[in-house]
Amino acid sequence: MLKIDTTNKSEIALAKKYCRFILTDEPATHHRFIEKEDGTVIYRMGIGKGSKVTVRSFRLIVRSIIQAAKSHKVEALALDFYALDFPALATYGEKWRASTVVENLLLADYEFTTYKTKKPDKKNLKEVLIYNLNSQEAKEGIKRGLIVGDYINQARTIANTPGCDLSPTDLGNAAKKLTAKTKISLQVLGEKEIKKLKMGALLAVGQGTKSETRFIIAEYWGAGKGSGKKVSTEQKPIVLIGKGITYDTGGLNVKPAGFMHEMHMDMSGGSAVLAAITIVARLGLKKNVVALVPTAENAISDTAMRAGDIVTAMNGKTVEVLHTDAEGRMVLADALTYSARYEPKVIIDVATLTGAALVALGQQASAVLTKHDDLAAKLVTLGETSGDLVWPLPLWDEYKASLKSHRADISNIATNFSRFGGSIEGGTFLSFFAPKNVPWAHLDIAPRMDSIPADKLAKGSTGEPVRLLVSFVEQA
Repeated sequence: MLKIDTTNKSEIALAKKYCRFILTDEPATHHRFIEKEDGTVIYRMGIGKGSKVTVRSFRLIVRSIIQAAKSHKVEALALDFYALDFPALATYGEKWRASTVVENLLLADYEFTTYKTKKPDKKNLKEVLIYNLNSQEAKEGIKRGLIVGDYINQARTIANTPGCDLSPTDLGNAAKKLTAKTKISLQVLGEKEIKKLKMGALLAVGQGTKSETRFIIAEYWGAGKGSGKKVSTEQKPIVLIGKGITYDTGGLNVKPAGFMHEMHMDMSGGSAVLAAITIVARLGLKKNVVALVPTAENAISDTAMRAGDIVTAMNGKTVEVLHTDAEGRMVLADALTYSARYEPKVIIDVATLTGAALVALGQQASAVLTKHDDLAAKLVTLGETSGDLVWPLPLWDEYKASLKSHRADISNIATNFSRFGGSIEGGTFLSFFAPKNVPWAHLDIAPRMDSIPADKLAKGSTGEPVRLLVSFVEQA
């Protein structure tokens, strides 16, 4: 991990090894190295007028600093904390600004090089020093940002790992490693235990592979567990559910060429909720959080789930499988049913569920579907402040009619095989399994599974929406 240090010293007192990054109001294309008479080096980077910097562009400015440092082989750079203050950020406070700076320094520095045989260049970025950092609020933000950024990058590494090295069993082991040395209680259930729970939908998805299906349960009781009638509203947990399909071929309805090669990241929702609960524990928040990850491989074989099969989900509903590539909603269905035993105060499920979400929103934001307007509004607002943008799509009862099966209770896609509203269709299917009288939101993160050039991040997993989930728990 990139070393990030802080000091209350001014620029004058810094060691000569640091390249001082100075942000100027010149155009963003302006980059200039200056070596002063005393041997110190300054890098002037244009960002345009500071008055026009927004919360969104601020994050990209921080990431651009890392990109510039790497491209010019800077080994140690220094940033003036108070030079990273802009009018649009004033209402967010120094803790938010410090945390945001550190998070994005770490996110921008991350590269997935596990399988690279060529040794990295010895002259690369090793250290960032943030100077003129004096307030306690800012120092707390630095600590938060280090934890958040580190665990997001760990989630990205898990998501970037190819399916050949990340089976459901491997994901369970990764969860153990991720949550180690925290107060998180972790269970990884095998197929015998899953069968006892009657999770027929989850088992059906994983029945075509030799990689055994798993169900990961992580619990953090930061506010105290309580028991029986003594459980207060504050002690009712927030349940986070993440889709954990470690590789998705599409099943017997196999994906077309060019649509399968990144499907090792179809468990990004699972890695995200595991990282989020770990961050909550590492921050020592007095909140109760449960993370559930149903994990399976959707493979092709003579035992694979077939189009036309009818399976019985954990809640007793029968599901007609009209398309084997609509598997994510099936594993989430059983996890949603399981979540009811916690009597949660809110449930958020996270999944790379549909390509239709990209058609609706492009690759800029994840979709949020919920019948609770206040929950949707909160997630949209926190998306802006955290950087994990989301935007609502409707979840009206009128959409349920399309899933009414002729042979079972419901089908896993529209019975007329409609190509319209696919992301809404996925959320509507899940609504049949969400516990009643509990606020629930579904996040379709397919648009944000993989980074795009505008993100100024390495190719591969973005690690979203970990920041959003952590912010939600903090303010719940």
